[in-house]
Amino acid sequence: MTATVSVLMAAHIGEVIVWSLAYAIVGVAPTGANLIYFAFVNYTTLGYGDVTPLPRWQLLGPMTAMNGVLLFGWSTAVIYAVLRKTMTATGTKDEL
Repeated sequence: MTATVSVLMAAHIGEVIVWSLAYAIVGVAPTGANLIYFAFVNYTTLGYGDVTPLPRWQLLGPMTAMNGVLLFGWSTAVIYAVLRKTMTATGTKDEL
């Protein structure tokens, strides 16, 4: 389980870095904004609001949030599948 969660965490961090690079390419945030922080806040749907996108890119934040929610749900399904497979392999008969 530790390996699975570690790989998924690395994948999520990679996704946030990709979003921050996309933000940098199109110039989403004001000059001097920390784009990795901005991407993390959007990706995790935290929504502090201390960094806001420029008006013409306002929909990119919610799109990042939708992507994060979907991928966190997918990660939960992967963790459940690995746990279930591990329990089956070890002979645990309790249903999850």
